[in-house]
Amino acid sequence: MCISSVKTNGFNKQLSCKINGVETEIVFHAFANKWFLLITQYGRVPNMYSVQFDLKRNDGAPLAVQGPINHPQFHMSVPITITCNFGADRDETRSGVQFLVNRSKLNNCPHEFMIGLGIKELNGETLHEIAKVLDEVIA
Repeated sequence: MCISSVKTNGFNKQLSCKINGVETEIVFHAFANKWFLLITQYGRVPNMYSVQFDLKRNDGAPLAVQGPINHPQFHMSVPITITCNFGADRDETRSGVQFLVNRSKLNNCPHEFMIGLGIKELNGETLHEIAKVLDEVIA
């Protein structure tokens, strides 16, 4: 799926993929206290959201009691708080971030994470493809 994968500029992973036929750049880095993730089809940082997990243990780490439940009758999302720190704040982008937390390894993040999500056509098909790539990127 991804056409190139390079480790440059000190990031854990930096790659370029075709997502729904559109060139998409992905940058991932795991810092000691948070993850940084940039997903863009615009060639620039479109926005920046911080995502915190609402359920925490006594030591402040996210409570990993239950991940998302993806059953049509009993769906349960991972409870998160999303804060826009930079760029346009859109409900569609927030929904896309929630989707990616529920459908990828983002819900395994040990703390909070920062995400920039700039997708030209934000729909289910695109988000499913991004989730698959994130599962490869996040080890």
